[in-house]
Amino acid sequence: MKRIDVILLMISILALTIVASASTLKTASAQSFAGPFYDIESATNTTTIMMGPAPAVGQTFTATIKLYNVTTGDVSAGAGGVEVHVTWNNTLIEPVSFTNDIGQPGGALNGPVIYGINPGFFDSAGNVIASAPYTNATEFKVAAASTAGPWWGDGAVVAVLTFKVDLQPQPWGTCPIGFSYSELDDSNAAVVASSAENATYTITTITTTPEPVTFQGTPYSLSIDSDSQIIAPANLGFQNNTDGSGSITFNVTSPDGFCNVTVPLNFMYSIPASNWTIMVDGAQPLSQSITSDSVNTYVWFNWSGAGNHVIMLTSTNAVPEFPAISIILFLMVTTLIVISAATVIRRRKLQR
Repeated sequence: MKRIDVILLMISILALTIVASASTLKTASAQSFAGPFYDIESATNTTTIMMGPAPAVGQTFTATIKLYNVTTGDVSAGAGGVEVHVTWNNTLIEPVSFTNDIGQPGGALNGPVIYGINPGFFDSAGNVIASAPYTNATEFKVAAASTAGPWWGDGAVVAVLTFKVDLQPQPWGTCPIGFSYSELDDSNAAVVASSAENATYTITTITTTPEPVTFQGTPYSLSIDSDSQIIAPANLGFQNNTDGSGSITFNVTSPDGFCNVTVPLNFMYSIPASNWTIMVDGAQPLSQSITSDSVNTYVWFNWSGAGNHVIMLTSTNAVPEFPAISIILFLMVTTLIVISAATVIRRRKLQR
């Protein structure tokens, strides 16, 4: 790790050296850190940046570097210097731009500030890339110290990085955006114990999987739109339950994904549509939406967490043992037979 000497003014002149120290990288949620910590966040989630499900190549997203929990209890002398180095997989994404918020309103430290490392993008050899395009950039670095005295704050922005997607893995892929180095110093030039939490960028795409199901010799056509790999048993594991309900099952294998299952109304249905039951690993999904038209029901839901997830969808009504049209024809024929028989009996009585 590189030693960065930062000289700053405090009131008139104050010497501050930012000394290298190892960061502690954790995967817990940001809220679980007791002391000061750096975090990488997106607009929608603190640790996961979702892309897709539309074609993602060319899309842009932001990763915001923030500093939390700089309190009088944890940093009695106040913060005086910050340093962060952030890396990513430049095969999948490339930086487009950045904004520097150190010393600015809502940013870390009191301004004005001086820099030991000017904020910017660097290549793998440590050379600064002074202007766009930043195709060869593999790291963002900044080291700064305040010239205006101690600072305390929570959730202050260090910098905002904007990335562009260059490659979309199939069916999905992940790209860590993490700290290769981080440090926090107080206004007396002492290193303050701090942590740093990485982020994971997840890129997804939609695939449509047709799933034919046959029941009592009748074929039905279902489909599953998802950003996950679908592993389905034969006949989607369809169960025609004794209470008249029906259920299908399948597995999904990607983290933080979603499904939209199209089910024909003449196969499985619920009235109202919200009576569908959706279970992911035996529990309710993160969120769900169930709509229908005159032909199909569309069951949408999502989940989080890595691993192989078991999905079960249950409707209050499944295809009956005799299809509705068969029942209607049966009743019509039966009625005609009864009417015909009654007519014959009546005529015989009149002829007597």
